[in-house]
Amino acid sequence: MLINRLCIITMCTVIFSGAISAASIKVTTIGKGVKDDSAVIQKALDRCAATGGGTVSLGAGKYRLDKPINIPAGVTLSGVWEAPHHVNFNSGTLIYAYAGKNKENDPPLIKLNASSTLKGVSIYYPEQTIPAIPFPWTIQGEGVHCNVLDVTLSNPYKAIDFGTYPNELHHARNVFGCPLKVGVYIDQCTDIGRIENVHFNPNFWTRIDNDGAKIDGGKLVDYTRENCVAFDIGRTDWEYVFNTFSFGCKYGFRFFNSKSGSCNGNFLGNGVDWSSVAIRVEQTQPPGLLFTNGQFVGGEGSESMIDVMETNTGVLQLTNCSFWGPSQRVARIEGKGSVNMSQCNINWLKVPKGAALIEANGGDITVQASRFSQDVPQIKLGEGVQSAVIMGNTMFGPVRIENNSKGDVQILANVTRADKNKK
Repeated sequence: MLINRLCIITMCTVIFSGAISAASIKVTTIGKGVKDDSAVIQKALDRCAATGGGTVSLGAGKYRLDKPINIPAGVTLSGVWEAPHHVNFNSGTLIYAYAGKNKENDPPLIKLNASSTLKGVSIYYPEQTIPAIPFPWTIQGEGVHCNVLDVTLSNPYKAIDFGTYPNELHHARNVFGCPLKVGVYIDQCTDIGRIENVHFNPNFWTRIDNDGAKIDGGKLVDYTRENCVAFDIGRTDWEYVFNTFSFGCKYGFRFFNSKSGSCNGNFLGNGVDWSSVAIRVEQTQPPGLLFTNGQFVGGEGSESMIDVMETNTGVLQLTNCSFWGPSQRVARIEGKGSVNMSQCNINWLKVPKGAALIEANGGDITVQASRFSQDVPQIKLGEGVQSAVIMGNTMFGPVRIENNSKGDVQILANVTRADKNKK
């Protein structure tokens, strides 16, 4: 049954308008982001849940949150944006985030529950600076099917939390922003999370239209390269991560072993640009991490684009990936796990004297059908390497593979191009 109401609440400077039903409640701000709208938005969310779930729609305007809000199970909080964008303060649905300043461990700005969704909004922290001010998580999920869709997170301290609580089948799609400490955190997921088209770039803070106010992009990137992990991933089974990008982070991807375990997953079309370390592997599950069609650029001062740590016993596979930039190495490999690089394109790097593009000191390694376009030492195998196959690679310069392994190593059919100076 539909109930027609018009209720003006001057204290919160917000209007409920239109039909209220299990399907739709509309909230329109008239406070222009100056007064706190959290109470009236929460009231609408709770009312929507009480009628069986549905959508609370935020019209175009500026909404201020001085307190956290909780989106109940089965409820969607939706703004008017249908795609991410650089924040425009004069159009769309914009949330000004004030809750939890200097209280990193406080409740999140927006809490998702089972089968709840946040979509079509921009979120901006007016008080954020560089160096960063700690805030709690912007969005945190708990339960099955938590969804973040078509959202811009301009300058969150910590953006999306799918790890503090169990959260199977989480879904983040079309999310852009500039996180300062963590972009997406995943843990305690035992079934098929999905991260699609999630891009982190300083531009989503530096290019916002904020009446001429500008953040210093150079200082911002210096800070994020020291402090930010774009994708921080612990236990998750069958994680699907497609078409992601991060620029200027300390780690593009970090895979760690939590109390719940580690990750296996499918990573397709991922880009990590100007990182300190593009992929850091502390541990994986035996089914492994499957990176395909990736592009990785190590920034100035990067020692290695891929670091496989001595704690790793799992599997990392990279197929049809490309590497370049002023990093000193493509990979440093430790531990007892397996690393396979196939059909990769290794372009120019800033390799120091005595180093090689790929340095392995543990586990087993396979490098095959790859292209080494720089006339520097290609591969160095340390004593701790248990086995290796280096096969069918093309070098622009002499084949320079140093083998100090005491294990079973097969080096065969690697060639030097006759036109080695033409790249």
